[in-house]
Amino acid sequence: MATNFFQQQDSARRKTFQLVVYFVLAILILIALVYGLLVALSMYGAHEPVSWWQPDMLLLAAPAVGILVGGASALKVAQLASGGQAVALMLAVRRVPGTTTDARQKRLLNVVEEMALAAGVPVPPVYVLPETGINAFAAGYAPGDAVVAVSQGCLDYLTRDELQGVVAHEFSHILNGDMRLNIRLIGLIFGIMALSIIGRSPSSCRSVRRVHCTARRKNWRVPAGLPTPTARDRRTGGYTPCSGFLIADDPA
Repeated sequence: MATNFFQQQDSARRKTFQLVVYFVLAILILIALVYGLLVALSMYGAHEPVSWWQPDMLLLAAPAVGILVGGASALKVAQLASGGQAVALMLAVRRVPGTTTDARQKRLLNVVEEMALAAGVPVPPVYVLPETGINAFAAGYAPGDAVVAVSQGCLDYLTRDELQGVVAHEFSHILNGDMRLNIRLIGLIFGIMALSIIGRSPSSCRSVRRVHCTARRKNWRVPAGLPTPTARDRRTGGYTPCSGFLIADDPA
């Protein structure tokens, strides 16, 4: 048993090192992509051949990516500064009230209270994930601001002993401080995705203009919530924040 424990510990260290390497590689790839885009833009319309090696542009791309990733990561971590409650709100889970009359939810609350008493930590707020799979998580910076959430599938399909095992596993994350690392990882992943999020914003609005063109051709009806491109948008390529659905009328 001891050998298995140390083997698992070594495996966890290797996986952590791999994650760090992947993160560094992701940053380097982002820098390379931004640098390549800058060089390609400088080549466009140039009267003389432009070399792919541009140290000045590399010195511009590297700090820009670093500032963007670092700033976006810091922003996301700051948004989650309130601990587990912020993560729960982000995932749109529903809290289980102490006055619930649902037998399965009551069983969950009892199990969480038992585990908190056994671990010597405050009883955390309990949430339910609206999904049918077997899943659970604990989130927060410390036991005092932690939350525990399980999926609806856990309530529907697990016995009390099985549910107790799942909750006990989540309490191990609370006691070992894994939750702090997970929140920081959320911030880092958001930082890496920041460029993609920024890039999708104008393209999604361009798709709305294409939807309007298709709707006019096919005689569809566009709901009032979907923004209509103005004459200025069509003339200058300006974009409007967009959201909405396309509804097809039945052909007469």
